[in-house]
Amino acid sequence: MYNLYMTKDLSTLFYPKSIAIVGASTNVGKVGGIVLQNIRQSGYKGNIYPVNPNYENIDTLKCYAKLELLPEAPDLLIVAVPISTTFTVLQEAGTKGIKNAVVYAAGFKEIGKDGEQLEDQLKQICVQFGINMIGPNCLGFVNNLCPLNATFAKTNGQSGNIRFISQSGAIASSMFDWCDAHNLGFAEFVTLGNKAVLNENDVLQFFLDHPINTLTNEQQKGLSHVSPIGLYLESITNGVEFMRLTREIGKKNPIFIIKPGKTAAAAKAMQSHTGAIAGADFVLEKALKQSGVIRCNALSEFFNLARAFAWEDEPNEPNIAVISNAGGPAVISADAISDAGLSLAQFDDDKKKQLLEILPRAASIMNPVDVLGDALADRVGKATEIVLQTDQVDTLLVILTPQVMTQIGKTASLIGMLSAKYKKPIFCSFIGGGMVIEGEKILNQYKIPSFRFPEEAIMAIGTMWRWRQFQKEQQEKGNAETEIYEKTNEINKIIQLAHGQLSLDNQQATQVFEMMGINIPKSQIIKTLAEGIVFTEKNQWPVVLKLSAPGLLHKTEYGGVVMNITNEQEIVLAWEKINKNIQKL
Repeated sequence: MYNLYMTKDLSTLFYPKSIAIVGASTNVGKVGGIVLQNIRQSGYKGNIYPVNPNYENIDTLKCYAKLELLPEAPDLLIVAVPISTTFTVLQEAGTKGIKNAVVYAAGFKEIGKDGEQLEDQLKQICVQFGINMIGPNCLGFVNNLCPLNATFAKTNGQSGNIRFISQSGAIASSMFDWCDAHNLGFAEFVTLGNKAVLNENDVLQFFLDHPINTLTNEQQKGLSHVSPIGLYLESITNGVEFMRLTREIGKKNPIFIIKPGKTAAAAKAMQSHTGAIAGADFVLEKALKQSGVIRCNALSEFFNLARAFAWEDEPNEPNIAVISNAGGPAVISADAISDAGLSLAQFDDDKKKQLLEILPRAASIMNPVDVLGDALADRVGKATEIVLQTDQVDTLLVILTPQVMTQIGKTASLIGMLSAKYKKPIFCSFIGGGMVIEGEKILNQYKIPSFRFPEEAIMAIGTMWRWRQFQKEQQEKGNAETEIYEKTNEINKIIQLAHGQLSLDNQQATQVFEMMGINIPKSQIIKTLAEGIVFTEKNQWPVVLKLSAPGLLHKTEYGGVVMNITNEQEIVLAWEKINKNIQKL
């Protein structure tokens, strides 16, 4: 029996050596035609088998009438046919021994009870044959590390360090276009649709087991040190497993999510979109915080964090500096910095003097630094370099407005070069429209996050810093838990050594108390009176002398305890007394 909740090997799904496309077509106006074209244009290197009884060949590829006629069982099956044919295709795939499939067709759980029954039938076929299925009602997936575009949407195939999982194909296609426009590459983008078989936890487990390590030096240029993961989920399949995976991934990499369904209207819309049932949102909110998953409240926030985490390292401390060619945006940014839980960095006298030497008298050398509206690129660049050399500054935000003398493109290029030189996180906000587009494109080439408004940039910086703080706290907590685990093991060893005894002896009990952090009086097991006298010389009076023997629980009843011993003569008498009492045992 195929267990839907066991860890699945998805290597051949995301890195297939051969692919069959049922419904392949020469018509790029059809899904089967677009998908075939996308797979070939993405640079996929494996065998491609179009399957369609209406063709003998599609371009240079031999076309097969049925799956059973293929020369091998392909690693991946693309099902690009209507819902009515999907069941037969999956049955044939199972018989052929195919273990991975993508089903695009809609009309299942998302339409109601009738569709839910159809989806159950689809799931049963997958269970019967052990097929890892993405979908139905999905866009497919892109793996730029393979490379492979197994969707019917366009993307430029640029590799990067960010990974995505989405239940929405439309959000995926929008993200593809946005990434292309902003020079943001990604590793994988997996759309899940209704999650009939494979769900977010399966893909997260794959991400955990397969860290990104195949990017070239050129591809890594300008990227952050982490591999962020962005999620759009309308439902979470197994909350406990989701928390386990996100906590484990979150030790090294940030995860941010859009999870709609806070309102009744959104919950109803989700059910008709992917058949998702909304749970109690306050429970989800708490679970996400415990796991360190960042919840986005808007698509704009989701897109902004994608670029921020992919391109810049998170700040270690909350101290931010602002350079602006306009006073108004600088003042607004100061408020936003406070609201985001960040701090305006303080410049020392030396840095203020350096700024004073390169800025006009009317400019502000305090933070935020106002270089004035007539600033050319050179002035902005010099101020930027001075601030980046300031130890008290952890992050820099450069704000530019398109004034008469503003050199948008040249300024962006200077900032890009300084970013590569100083390696401190730099964020930009070029406020405006058509006049600032040139600068934004240049910043994108340098992989410097640019935002239309400074508040958006500051929100991203604040989120990144809080994630860094959470990561530090979890690391400290993990170290403490490791210490507790090690001490628990030692305590268990002591208890195991005492197996068969009625109780721990004094020495064993003392060791246990010390490991638990419980303060008790100093003690020592002695076998001779001389050892006892040496102990009293090293420690303060009074002392207690008591008998220690395995299984002896009530020492006082047998005269095995003498208290309040205040000098050497008394310890000699106590020793003699206990030794006499031993004879009576």
